[in-house]
Amino acid sequence: EFWDWVGGRYSLWSAIGLSIILSVGFDNFVELLSGAHAMDKHFSTTPAEKNLPILLALIGIWYNNFFGAETEAILPYDQYMHRFAAYFQQGNMESNGKYVDRNGNAVDYQTGPIIWGEPGTNGQHAFYQLIHQGTKMVPCDFI
Repeated sequence: EFWDWVGGRYSLWSAIGLSIILSVGFDNFVELLSGAHAMDKHFSTTPAEKNLPILLALIGIWYNNFFGAETEAILPYDQYMHRFAAYFQQGNMESNGKYVDRNGNAVDYQTGPIIWGEPGTNGQHAFYQLIHQGTKMVPCDFI
């Protein structure tokens, strides 16, 4: 059953997950669900000072608003994750790409960076030069 209240952001966990099961296999899909459940539990039960999603969000806000970093690179080093940057980009930028807060008031701060990335093996001879020796600050998440 595909419920009408399941939005695109959460479709991975719904009946749409069937296509994922067909691609990665049922056992791997169960591992994906187990990992997501573990992180949901961690987020809802761990104090803020040790809470990974909260800490990563705060680091992102810090880089974007206090260091002026306009982008964030996601750099997986596993070929199976070669499309992860695009997946993360969609969820992050769709959620944070707003000029108003949840009450409809205009904000006077940056709401999120431009997310981009490629597998590290592709970027080593392309944009890594800019990251390592250029003048732009580019926060990077190596996976």
